[in-house]
This record gives sequence, C-alpha cells and structure tokens, in this order.
Amino acid sequence: MENKPNTEPNIEELKSKIGFGIKYWLKFENESILGSGWAKLLECIEKSENGSLTQAAKDCGYSYKYAWNILKRIEKRTGMNPVITGKGGSGGGGWVKLNEWGKFLLKKFIGLRKKFADF
Repeated sequence: MENKPNTEPNIEELKSKIGFGIKYWLKFENESILGSGWAKLLECIEKSENGSLTQAAKDCGYSYKYAWNILKRIEKRTGMNPVITGKGGSGGGGWVKLNEWGKFLLKKFIGLRKKFADF
C-alpha cells in the first residue's frame, strides 16, 4: 500500500478563519429602505464638501446613475426624498445634500450598526 502525503488542511488554521456576519437594514412599512450599501451612499453625500453626487457615488464604487437610482428608490418606498438638490451655475453641475429625512435615516442606521457592533 502506497503512503500518500497528508493533503488535509490544518484544522487549527481553518478555525482561525471563521468569523461572523450579519445583514441588517431599515424597513419602512415592511419594505427595506436602507442597508449597508445605501447607507454608505448617504454617508458619502453627508461627508461631501462640494455636494457632488458624482464624487459621492465614486467614493462608494457606484456609478452616478446607480447612486441616483438608490435615492429615487428610497423616495419611492418612503414617499420622501432623502436629499435636496440644486442646480449649478452656467458651467453646469449641481449639488446634493441630505435633508432632515436623509439625516434621520442615516442616524438611525448608524445607531443600529453600533448596536450590532456592541453585540
């Protein structure tokens, strides 16, 4: 009988790779409205110094169109837009910032995230 080299992985090494993950989101009338990805977009908008949705989307790894669609989905699902927008000058462009509703949603999500981190 031929001896085969031990090809089984080291169980202790495998154990060290085990972690825990959980997904959570905010719901509005039983419909999901804000998970970690969408909250990240709101955070990037909040942190944006020039109010650029293009830059906020880029910071999240999203296209401008996808970011805009996220905002529109939140509005459609809750009946209220989470941002206010303004037009740029003669050179074009514009700005976006969280309104009271968007700030509330973001604050609520961050609070939930902290609770899970403490857990």
